[in-house]
Amino acid sequence: MSALKPGKAEIERLRIFDRVMNTQNLSHAATSLNISYSTVSMAIRKLRILYNDVLFIQDGKTMVPTAFAIMLHSEIQGWVHNTQPDNISSDEAPDNNFFVFACEPHIAAIITPLAYLSMHDMATLPLAHTTLPSTAQSKTDLLLNNEVDVILDYAPLQHDAIFSKRLFNEDYVIVCSNDHPRLLQSITYKEFCQEKHAVQKLASGSDNQRNSDNPYCVVFSSNYFLDLLAIVEVSEFICVVPLNIYLKLHVAFNIKSLSYNFKLNVKNTSLYINYLKDSIRSPEKTSLLKKMEKMH
Repeated sequence: MSALKPGKAEIERLRIFDRVMNTQNLSHAATSLNISYSTVSMAIRKLRILYNDVLFIQDGKTMVPTAFAIMLHSEIQGWVHNTQPDNISSDEAPDNNFFVFACEPHIAAIITPLAYLSMHDMATLPLAHTTLPSTAQSKTDLLLNNEVDVILDYAPLQHDAIFSKRLFNEDYVIVCSNDHPRLLQSITYKEFCQEKHAVQKLASGSDNQRNSDNPYCVVFSSNYFLDLLAIVEVSEFICVVPLNIYLKLHVAFNIKSLSYNFKLNVKNTSLYINYLKDSIRSPEKTSLLKKMEKMH
Protein backbone atom coordinates (compact mmCIF):
# COMPACT_ATOMS: atom_id res chain seq x y z
CA MET A 1 0.00 0.00 0.00
CA SER A 2 2.79 2.41 0.86
CA ALA A 3 4.30 1.93 -2.63
CA LEU A 4 1.24 3.47 -4.25
CA LYS A 5 1.58 7.00 -5.55
CA PRO A 6 -1.93 8.41 -5.61
CA GLY A 7 -2.78 11.21 -8.01
CA LYS A 8 -4.07 14.62 -7.04
CA ALA A 9 -7.75 13.67 -7.38
CA GLU A 10 -7.30 10.51 -5.30
CA ILE A 11 -5.46 12.41 -2.56
CA GLU A 12 -8.44 14.74 -2.24
CA ARG A 13 -10.76 11.73 -1.99
CA LEU A 14 -8.50 10.21 0.64
CA ARG A 15 -8.56 13.48 2.54
CA ILE A 16 -12.36 13.20 2.62
CA PHE A 17 -12.05 9.52 3.58
CA ASP A 18 -9.79 10.53 6.48
CA ARG A 19 -12.42 12.98 7.76
CA VAL A 20 -15.18 10.35 7.49
CA MET A 21 -12.97 7.97 9.48
CA ASN A 22 -12.56 10.62 12.18
CA THR A 23 -16.21 11.68 12.36
CA GLN A 24 -17.82 8.35 11.33
CA ASN A 25 -20.61 10.40 9.72
CA LEU A 26 -20.91 11.73 6.15
CA SER A 27 -22.83 14.87 7.10
CA HIS A 28 -20.40 15.77 9.88
CA ALA A 29 -17.44 15.21 7.54
CA ALA A 30 -19.03 17.49 4.92
CA THR A 31 -19.69 20.23 7.47
CA SER A 32 -16.19 20.10 8.95
CA LEU A 33 -14.62 20.31 5.48
CA ASN A 34 -17.08 23.00 4.37
CA ILE A 35 -18.13 20.97 1.33
CA SER A 36 -21.39 19.40 0.24
CA TYR A 37 -22.76 16.08 1.44
CA SER A 38 -22.92 14.89 -2.18
CA THR A 39 -19.18 15.64 -2.63
CA VAL A 40 -18.36 13.44 0.37
CA SER A 41 -20.71 10.69 -0.75
CA MET A 42 -19.29 10.68 -4.28
CA ALA A 43 -15.70 10.51 -3.00
CA ILE A 44 -16.47 7.48 -0.83
CA ARG A 45 -18.30 5.76 -3.71
CA LYS A 46 -15.29 6.23 -6.01
CA LEU A 47 -12.87 4.93 -3.36
CA ARG A 48 -15.06 1.86 -2.86
CA ILE A 49 -14.72 1.09 -6.57
CA LEU A 50 -10.99 1.86 -6.61
CA TYR A 51 -10.15 -0.37 -3.64
CA ASN A 52 -12.91 -2.95 -4.19
CA ASP A 53 -14.06 -2.65 -0.59
CA VAL A 54 -17.23 -1.17 0.96
CA LEU A 55 -14.98 0.76 3.41
CA PHE A 56 -17.90 1.63 5.74
CA ILE A 57 -20.97 -0.20 7.00
CA GLN A 58 -23.77 2.05 8.17
CA ASP A 59 -25.01 1.35 11.70
CA GLY A 60 -27.74 3.86 12.46
CA LYS A 61 -26.09 7.26 12.15
CA THR A 62 -22.58 5.83 12.44
CA MET A 63 -20.33 4.77 9.55
CA VAL A 64 -18.40 1.76 10.89
CA PRO A 65 -15.10 1.20 9.02
CA THR A 66 -14.16 -2.20 7.65
CA ALA A 67 -10.84 -3.86 8.50
CA PHE A 68 -9.50 -2.72 5.12
CA ALA A 69 -10.60 0.87 5.79
CA ILE A 70 -8.75 0.86 9.13
CA MET A 71 -5.60 -0.40 7.42
CA LEU A 72 -5.97 2.11 4.57
CA HIS A 73 -6.46 4.95 7.03
CA SER A 74 -3.21 4.08 8.75
CA GLU A 75 -1.35 3.92 5.44
CA ILE A 76 -2.50 7.31 4.11
CA GLN A 77 -1.68 9.50 7.11
CA GLY A 78 1.53 10.77 5.51
CA TRP A 79 -0.25 11.78 2.29
CA VAL A 80 -3.20 13.38 4.05
CA HIS A 81 -1.23 15.47 6.54
CA ASN A 82 1.94 16.26 4.56
CA THR A 83 0.34 17.31 1.27
CA GLN A 84 -0.99 20.84 0.87
CA PRO A 85 -4.78 20.48 0.47
CA ASP A 86 -6.47 21.84 -2.64
CA ASN A 87 -9.81 23.56 -2.54
CA ILE A 88 -12.41 20.84 -2.82
CA SER A 89 -15.13 21.94 -5.21
CA SER A 90 -18.57 22.37 -3.75
CA ASP A 91 -21.64 24.48 -4.22
CA GLU A 92 -21.41 27.69 -2.24
CA ALA A 93 -23.28 27.41 1.03
CA PRO A 94 -25.41 30.25 2.37
CA ASP A 95 -24.57 32.39 5.36
CA ASN A 96 -24.96 30.02 8.31
CA ASN A 97 -26.48 32.85 10.36
CA PHE A 98 -29.65 32.70 8.22
CA PHE A 99 -32.40 30.13 8.51
CA VAL A 100 -33.09 29.39 4.85
CA PHE A 101 -36.27 27.64 3.73
CA ALA A 102 -37.39 26.67 0.24
CA CYS A 103 -41.05 26.38 -0.73
CA GLU A 104 -43.74 27.70 -3.06
CA PRO A 105 -44.47 31.43 -2.55
CA HIS A 106 -47.95 30.89 -1.07
CA ILE A 107 -46.52 28.35 1.41
CA ALA A 108 -43.91 30.94 2.42
CA ALA A 109 -46.78 33.30 3.24
CA ILE A 110 -47.96 30.73 5.80
CA ILE A 111 -44.61 29.52 7.07
CA THR A 112 -42.82 32.85 7.51
CA PRO A 113 -45.17 34.28 10.17
CA LEU A 114 -45.45 30.93 11.94
CA ALA A 115 -41.67 30.54 12.03
CA TYR A 116 -41.25 34.09 13.27
CA LEU A 117 -43.82 33.64 16.04
CA SER A 118 -42.19 30.33 17.02
CA MET A 119 -38.96 32.19 17.84
CA HIS A 120 -40.44 34.37 20.58
CA ASP A 121 -38.49 32.51 23.29
CA MET A 122 -35.13 32.43 21.50
CA ALA A 123 -32.74 34.80 19.79
CA THR A 124 -34.43 35.75 16.53
CA LEU A 125 -32.80 34.13 13.50
CA PRO A 126 -32.78 36.05 10.22
CA LEU A 127 -35.19 34.21 7.92
CA ALA A 128 -34.59 33.78 4.19
CA HIS A 129 -36.96 32.29 1.63
CA THR A 130 -35.75 30.82 -1.66
CA THR A 131 -37.56 29.32 -4.62
CA LEU A 132 -38.17 25.61 -4.98
CA PRO A 133 -36.55 23.86 -7.98
CA SER A 134 -38.56 21.70 -10.35
CA THR A 135 -37.21 18.18 -9.79
CA ALA A 136 -37.01 15.93 -6.73
CA GLN A 137 -33.26 15.48 -7.27
CA SER A 138 -32.69 19.24 -7.37
CA LYS A 139 -34.67 19.63 -4.14
CA THR A 140 -32.67 16.82 -2.52
CA ASP A 141 -29.40 18.44 -3.62
CA LEU A 142 -30.41 21.73 -1.98
CA LEU A 143 -30.40 19.95 1.38
CA LEU A 144 -27.43 17.65 0.75
CA ASN A 145 -25.33 20.63 -0.35
CA ASN A 146 -26.37 22.65 2.74
CA GLU A 147 -27.87 25.39 0.56
CA VAL A 148 -31.09 25.47 2.58
CA ASP A 149 -32.04 24.40 6.09
CA VAL A 150 -35.50 23.06 5.30
CA ILE A 151 -37.77 22.33 2.34
CA LEU A 152 -41.55 22.47 2.60
CA ASP A 153 -43.23 20.68 -0.28
CA TYR A 154 -46.22 18.60 -1.31
CA ALA A 155 -44.21 15.36 -1.29
CA PRO A 156 -41.56 13.84 1.01
CA LEU A 157 -37.99 13.64 -0.29
CA GLN A 158 -36.79 10.04 -0.50
CA HIS A 159 -33.19 9.94 0.77
CA ASP A 160 -31.55 8.15 3.69
CA ALA A 161 -29.96 11.38 4.93
CA ILE A 162 -33.21 13.39 4.87
CA PHE A 163 -35.95 13.46 7.51
CA SER A 164 -39.48 13.97 6.18
CA LYS A 165 -42.75 14.42 8.03
CA ARG A 166 -46.27 15.35 6.96
CA LEU A 167 -47.37 18.61 8.57
CA PHE A 168 -50.97 19.16 7.51
CA ASN A 169 -53.47 18.99 4.66
CA GLU A 170 -54.46 22.10 2.77
CA ASP A 171 -58.14 22.89 2.26
CA TYR A 172 -59.23 24.42 -1.04
CA VAL A 173 -62.12 26.68 -2.05
CA ILE A 174 -63.75 27.59 -5.36
CA VAL A 175 -63.66 31.33 -6.04
CA CYS A 176 -65.45 33.62 -8.49
CA SER A 177 -66.24 37.32 -8.84
CA ASN A 178 -68.86 38.84 -6.55
CA ASP A 179 -70.58 39.99 -9.75
CA HIS A 180 -70.58 36.63 -11.51
CA PRO A 181 -73.76 36.50 -13.69
CA ARG A 182 -74.51 32.80 -13.13
CA LEU A 183 -72.97 31.77 -9.82
CA LEU A 184 -74.54 33.14 -6.65
CA GLN A 185 -73.63 31.17 -3.51
CA SER A 186 -72.96 27.64 -4.70
CA ILE A 187 -71.75 25.63 -7.68
CA THR A 188 -72.67 22.16 -8.96
CA TYR A 189 -70.23 19.71 -10.47
CA LYS A 190 -71.81 20.23 -13.90
CA GLU A 191 -71.37 23.99 -13.60
CA PHE A 192 -67.80 23.50 -12.36
CA CYS A 193 -66.95 21.56 -15.52
CA GLN A 194 -68.65 24.07 -17.81
CA GLU A 195 -67.26 27.31 -16.38
CA LYS A 196 -63.97 28.75 -17.61
CA HIS A 197 -61.04 28.28 -15.24
CA ALA A 198 -58.00 30.21 -14.12
CA VAL A 199 -55.47 27.55 -13.13
CA GLN A 200 -52.44 27.60 -10.86
CA LYS A 201 -49.16 26.21 -12.13
CA LEU A 202 -46.65 25.76 -9.32
CA ALA A 203 -43.40 27.66 -9.79
CA SER A 204 -41.46 24.44 -9.10
CA GLY A 205 -42.92 22.94 -12.26
CA SER A 206 -45.23 20.43 -10.59
CA ASP A 207 -48.92 20.57 -11.45
CA ASN A 208 -50.86 20.54 -8.21
CA GLN A 209 -54.37 21.07 -9.51
CA ARG A 210 -56.69 19.49 -12.03
CA ASN A 211 -59.36 22.16 -11.96
CA SER A 212 -61.61 20.82 -14.66
CA ASP A 213 -62.36 17.51 -16.31
CA ASN A 214 -62.68 19.51 -19.54
CA PRO A 215 -59.22 20.88 -20.52
CA TYR A 216 -60.83 23.35 -22.92
CA CYS A 217 -62.27 25.19 -19.90
CA VAL A 218 -58.79 26.32 -18.85
CA VAL A 219 -58.31 29.82 -20.25
CA PHE A 220 -55.66 31.31 -17.96
CA SER A 221 -52.75 29.94 -15.91
CA SER A 222 -50.16 31.50 -13.62
CA ASN A 223 -47.61 30.56 -10.99
CA TYR A 224 -49.13 33.08 -8.61
CA PHE A 225 -52.45 33.15 -6.80
CA LEU A 226 -52.50 36.95 -6.91
CA ASP A 227 -52.72 36.74 -10.70
CA LEU A 228 -55.53 34.19 -10.52
CA LEU A 229 -57.60 36.26 -8.09
CA ALA A 230 -56.97 39.45 -10.06
CA ILE A 231 -58.30 37.99 -13.31
CA VAL A 232 -61.21 36.22 -11.61
CA GLU A 233 -62.22 39.56 -10.10
CA VAL A 234 -62.77 41.15 -13.53
CA SER A 235 -64.06 38.14 -15.46
CA GLU A 236 -66.50 35.26 -15.38
CA PHE A 237 -63.67 32.79 -14.68
CA ILE A 238 -63.52 30.60 -11.58
CA CYS A 239 -60.43 29.28 -9.80
CA VAL A 240 -59.47 26.89 -7.02
CA VAL A 241 -57.17 28.30 -4.32
CA PRO A 242 -56.02 27.22 -0.85
CA LEU A 243 -58.42 28.31 1.88
CA ASN A 244 -55.67 30.20 3.75
CA ILE A 245 -54.92 32.27 0.62
CA TYR A 246 -58.61 33.13 0.21
CA LEU A 247 -58.96 34.13 3.87
CA LYS A 248 -55.93 36.42 3.63
CA LEU A 249 -56.79 38.05 0.31
CA HIS A 250 -60.55 38.01 -0.28
CA VAL A 251 -61.02 41.45 1.30
CA ALA A 252 -58.57 42.90 -1.24
CA PHE A 253 -60.47 41.56 -4.25
CA ASN A 254 -64.06 41.66 -5.44
CA ILE A 255 -64.42 37.89 -5.07
CA LYS A 256 -66.40 35.28 -3.12
CA SER A 257 -66.13 31.58 -2.33
CA LEU A 258 -68.77 29.13 -3.53
CA SER A 259 -70.16 26.20 -1.56
CA TYR A 260 -70.04 22.79 -3.28
CA ASN A 261 -70.82 19.16 -2.46
CA PHE A 262 -68.37 17.31 -4.73
CA LYS A 263 -64.73 16.36 -4.37
CA LEU A 264 -62.23 18.75 -5.91
CA ASN A 265 -59.69 17.05 -8.11
CA VAL A 266 -56.64 18.50 -6.39
CA LYS A 267 -53.67 16.16 -6.63
CA ASN A 268 -51.55 17.22 -3.65
CA THR A 269 -52.99 18.47 -0.40
CA SER A 270 -50.45 17.22 2.16
CA LEU A 271 -47.56 19.50 3.06
CA TYR A 272 -44.28 17.89 4.17
CA ILE A 273 -41.26 19.23 6.04
CA ASN A 274 -37.86 17.93 4.84
CA TYR A 275 -34.41 18.53 6.35
CA LEU A 276 -31.04 16.82 6.83
CA LYS A 277 -31.05 14.32 9.68
CA ASP A 278 -27.43 14.61 10.83
CA SER A 279 -26.47 18.14 9.83
CA ILE A 280 -24.45 20.10 12.38
CA ARG A 281 -26.66 23.12 13.06
CA SER A 282 -27.00 25.72 15.78
CA PRO A 283 -29.29 25.04 18.77
CA GLU A 284 -31.56 27.88 17.55
CA LYS A 285 -32.01 26.22 14.17
CA THR A 286 -32.64 22.82 15.75
CA SER A 287 -35.25 24.30 18.07
CA LEU A 288 -36.98 26.10 15.22
CA LEU A 289 -37.10 22.94 13.09
CA LYS A 290 -38.69 21.01 15.96
CA LYS A 291 -41.30 23.73 16.37
CA MET A 292 -42.01 23.76 12.65
CA GLU A 293 -42.63 20.00 12.80
CA LYS A 294 -45.61 20.73 15.05
CA MET A 295 -47.22 23.32 12.79
CA HIS A 296 -50.78 22.65 11.71
